[in-house]
Order: sequence, then structure tokens, then C-alpha cells
Amino acid sequence: MKKLMIYAIFAVSAVMFYQNRYRLMNTVLSQPRIRRSFIHFFLRIPFIRNKFIQQAF
Repeated sequence: MKKLMIYAIFAVSAVMFYQNRYRLMNTVLSQPRIRRSFIHFFLRIPFIRNKFIQQAF
């Protein structure tokens, strides 16, 4: 019974996170330091960096 309750709580949390994913991402990325580190991390990935450079220029 306890495992069922844990699974139910996890499922509800997952659905709520999915429904509000963009709002959560905007809230997190509105912090300048986190946004800077997020961009720095993704620009270190060659595929993403090449796509970004192609679209920018």
C-alpha cells in the first residue's frame, strides 16, 4: 500500500511538472547566473554550437 501511494505521488508530480515545464524553465532561467551557466554548458556541445552559429549568421 505504501508503494502504491509513492507511485501515485510520483505520477501526479510528473504530470504537474510536464504541464508546467515551460513556466518552471522560465523561472529557473530568469536568474542571470543560472542562465549564463546553462548557455555556457550547451555551447560546449559541438552539435548545438554549430546549429546556433548557423542560425545566428
